[in-house]
Amino acid sequence: MSNLFDALVTRDKMDFRKFLAEYRRAALALYQKTGDTAYRNATLTEKSFQRWRNGNVGRPHHPTPDILNNMFGRPADELLTPCTDGQVRSLLAVADPVLDERELAMTARDARAHAAEAAAQQLPDLSLDQLEDDLAHLVRSTDTKPPHLVFMTARELLGVAMVQLDRTQVLSQRRRLYLVAGQTSALLAACAFDLGTMPHAFELTRAAALYGQVAEHGPLQAYAHAYLAVLYYWSGNPSQAVRKIVEARAFPGVGATGTARLAAIAARAYAHRGQVDEAQRAVAESTAERGPARDDLHDGLAGEFDFSPERVAMSNSATLLLLRDGPGAEASARRSLELGAAHAVSSKQLVVAPQARADLASALLMRNELDGAAEALGPVLALPREWRGAGLTVRVNSVRAELASPAFRGTPLAQDLAERIEDFTAVAAPKVLGPGTSRLALGGHGG
Repeated sequence: MSNLFDALVTRDKMDFRKFLAEYRRAALALYQKTGDTAYRNATLTEKSFQRWRNGNVGRPHHPTPDILNNMFGRPADELLTPCTDGQVRSLLAVADPVLDERELAMTARDARAHAAEAAAQQLPDLSLDQLEDDLAHLVRSTDTKPPHLVFMTARELLGVAMVQLDRTQVLSQRRRLYLVAGQTSALLAACAFDLGTMPHAFELTRAAALYGQVAEHGPLQAYAHAYLAVLYYWSGNPSQAVRKIVEARAFPGVGATGTARLAAIAARAYAHRGQVDEAQRAVAESTAERGPARDDLHDGLAGEFDFSPERVAMSNSATLLLLRDGPGAEASARRSLELGAAHAVSSKQLVVAPQARADLASALLMRNELDGAAEALGPVLALPREWRGAGLTVRVNSVRAELASPAFRGTPLAQDLAERIEDFTAVAAPKVLGPGTSRLALGGHGG
């Protein structure tokens, strides 16, 4: 009697040393995917290896079955159960399942990770190039890929960067990897915010700032500190937000796009604090004509790190609403929508335009334009659940707060719109998280 495990090991010409290397590689891949430390510490003796080949073994304990399944694509019971030579040949002849894109992607990542491991203490530049390309593709897909899916892919990239940092001592390569880890952490923080988990957003943003410090990368540090300012004013701490944005503006190397972003965030922080003059000056600074200065984060990598003129206008509409400047907020929201439409990129309507529309609706309600507000908000309320991030949801709830005005009391359209907003919030993206999660409050007026 033999077993399928022995047949596969023989077919692949695996002695114990080669098998142990593959076993550890498969265990590391499972650890990166699950975080279960049992996989990270998994090992194997030659005696156990020979017992498996001879079929003198029962079902092994965790984590061995999952590791064997990861290596051979077959359950441990099927691999280790004694069988005749004819049964072995029959099992080996079973047609492979049809692969989908996820399996191909996993195979590609595994192959890349294994090749990088073989390069010992100096990674092939091609490995770093591929990681940076993967990150760039992900960062530029955030207009078409919802936050929870971006988060899962970004988490894998961060894991790869961490592993590769342990495999090279070349300073230039380590700086590239620290930068990838920092950019990925910043992307994860934005996803955490969209999903309403403020503590995790803070933690990931601080990680991005620290990676930027280690890499000595001014634009990343500026981005992360400014994002901390955003998180602080969303958390009801505008004074700390102002302090953070002042720190963010001190980092060197930030181009014109990043400077406009810092000004827009500063304007909102000042508005939350009630500093009207400072907020208005920052709004003007954010919309000033941009010079030629560029940096490799806001302009080079761009995507989620970009801060286009329509995004600036959308941010400023929220600032002006905080200042109770209805006409200014309306003009800024309309400007954002016009700029977005001019680019003719339909996917952007899932990110920037809905927030601008929500601000436009609030501004119209400030001058009692209920019909116009309902029309502006209509496309927003029809968005799929996965695109109803925390920032948008709070903006929509701000519309509901305006509907509580005595001017709309008893108005059927106002009542209907308020009910639709409640339905919208009930299935917003942050609600995908399980019970016990510390979420951003979604029920009150927000900025």
